Amino acid sequence: MQGGTETEKTDIFEGEMVLSETMRMQLAQMCTYARIEGIDLSEIKRKLTDEGLLPCSDKASSKKALAEIYRHVACSF
Repeated sequence: MQGGTETEKTDIFEGEMVLSETMRMQLAQMCTYARIEGIDLSEIKRKLTDEGLLPCSDKASSKKALAEIYRHVACSF
């Protein structure tokens, strides 16, 4: 299994979201899963940026973005 810190796993979204520690861990889990499954996180980030969901200015908008990341990752297989 590939290691790495939570920050390394979520680097693609660095500075784009305001996250609590729990949200950060959820994002790290989704990013890890996406990488294992070969899902392109940069494409998900681009879509969320195009839809105006990134960057986020507060936790509420970050929670919506996190839900969309989950939806994209979960629906990619």
